[in-house]
Amino acid sequence: MTSMYFLLVAVWACVGVGVAEECLPCLSSPCRKVTGLFTRPTLPVGYNLIARVPPQACNLTVTELRASSNYLAVRTDHGYIINGNWAVVPPGRYMGAGTGFFYSRPRTLTDGGEVIQAPGPLSKAIDIMIIYQSTNQGVRYEYWHPMGPPYPPPTLQGRGRGRGRGYPQRGQSTLQNVLPAYLASTQGEGGLAAGDYSTTLDNRLGLSPAIQGSVGYVIDNSVDGVGLPGAPDTATPTWKVWKFTPCSRTCGGGQQQTVYICTGLGGAVMQEEMCQAPKPPPQTVNCNPRPCPPTWQLGEWSQCSTTCGTGIMTRTWACVQEVTPTLVRAVPPATCPPPSRATMVPLTQPCILAPCSRWEVTAWTQCSVECGTGIKTRVVSCRAEGRRVGDDQCNVQEKPPKQELCHAHTCSHHTWFYTDWSEECVGGCENGVQRRRVWCSPGINSVEGECDQQERPPETRACPRADACAAAWFTGPWTPCSEGCGSGIQTREVVCVVFLRGTFRATLDIECNADTRPNATLTCNPDPCPPHWYYTDWSQCSRTCGRGSRTRSVQCLDHQQQPSTRCNIDEKPPTTRSCVEQPCNAPSDRGCVDRFKNCVLVQQARLCRYSYYRTVCCASCFQQQ
Repeated sequence: MTSMYFLLVAVWACVGVGVAEECLPCLSSPCRKVTGLFTRPTLPVGYNLIARVPPQACNLTVTELRASSNYLAVRTDHGYIINGNWAVVPPGRYMGAGTGFFYSRPRTLTDGGEVIQAPGPLSKAIDIMIIYQSTNQGVRYEYWHPMGPPYPPPTLQGRGRGRGRGYPQRGQSTLQNVLPAYLASTQGEGGLAAGDYSTTLDNRLGLSPAIQGSVGYVIDNSVDGVGLPGAPDTATPTWKVWKFTPCSRTCGGGQQQTVYICTGLGGAVMQEEMCQAPKPPPQTVNCNPRPCPPTWQLGEWSQCSTTCGTGIMTRTWACVQEVTPTLVRAVPPATCPPPSRATMVPLTQPCILAPCSRWEVTAWTQCSVECGTGIKTRVVSCRAEGRRVGDDQCNVQEKPPKQELCHAHTCSHHTWFYTDWSEECVGGCENGVQRRRVWCSPGINSVEGECDQQERPPETRACPRADACAAAWFTGPWTPCSEGCGSGIQTREVVCVVFLRGTFRATLDIECNADTRPNATLTCNPDPCPPHWYYTDWSQCSRTCGRGSRTRSVQCLDHQQQPSTRCNIDEKPPTTRSCVEQPCNAPSDRGCVDRFKNCVLVQQARLCRYSYYRTVCCASCFQQQ
């Protein structure tokens, strides 16, 4: 069955339309876009020619439709540029034919196939090769070339015969100008025409053709047709590649897929139900890899200019260029087009955050004394939009003082002064007292004793029962950890206790402050358990008589029975041991005896495989069997 090798040529009527700026030949004359699809699945092992790209070609892209164990290669008439002489080079940039070739290889089978790209223009013709090792998943290539006369058909030059292996050998003829002449077609734009190409090679020289497939061209994109003229006639409807879907992106690297149609005898298009085989899945290839033109991109909004209340957010325009869907780089603003009406958008906008909070104070109170030194106070509160909020909403370090000393005029008569009551209750819960200091401020030329003792303030008072005898939390000791290793738990008793009538009594938890309740549980042993060696039972003896061996599996597992590498290898249990089920029957030959006393050492050293030892130590070696 003849394989299919498709080639699509679209003619552009305008100079430089649809071509990258760096393709200089296409800036001065009309260019055509050549697209090829090489689909033959089975090839000779080694180097096989896919297509020959003529000089002056630009924007060359060669793509494997799927990842495979095959490799792409590029050569000129003077040698290989990529993957020549059975040496696979790493991905990178390689110079040749007057341009740089960018070679990439997928890391996994899901990343797509190999890709070779070259901006051009080529200074000389090149051959696109495939190093065949497994089924060809399909290779697609495309390039731009100045319009002119058709490229000459392939000719053979050489002196000797090849070996028919599909790759160059010493003395073998090489292909020159292998791009065939145009074949007229009624195929419309976007379709694929086909024609047999294998007959153009002279097989009588003993050469396996480097291109084994079929080629064709579309030279008139104004014809509306969907047939595949030139395809081999077949009575059984089959699926054929018709065209590619439009590229998902006009620049910056897009993707397009193959479109299949059901064809019958003579390449006629038929209903899809007529094809018995399942419809092949679409093949995805890369397209339009050239970077997009620089354009203006609006940046993200900045953070608000304030941390509370009302502020301003800003954003700016940036001149960027999209190289790939995931790579966008900044370029000089001069490379972007002049600003248009679309770029006249607001670059600032207000932002409203949480209301600002601040400390507010009231007026000072009057001094606490009429003469001498006293204290004045005021109320300090944190407020936001006129309402009081928690003190944590304001800056604690900037909190104003709520009291300060004040000085009245000098006292001219005897006055008693006293301090605040002490916070500590001395003497127990029910009978305790609080204390304070009392001092007599004498007048001018007076002593303390001249103060009126009947007006002396008390220095002690009974402790308030509500505060001194309030309920409190009591805790017991922690229990041992619930686990010897790994994460465990410790617990303890937490009880609410109140002091009544000289004794402590347990009471309901609601009598104590729930916010200050101590924890009753605590995690312990944060270190994980060490791994251990696990092993199976011994297997049966490998021999039914004589000396054999038993085996078992040994694994290092952690505390969750997962494989681990932290076991001590010196403590690993043995995996094999010797065994002797029963002595083997004596040999039938009475002459089979041991001639030396140390034949048991010959058996243990496994020397019985040598004929000499099998003869002089016949009985021992027979028992080993």
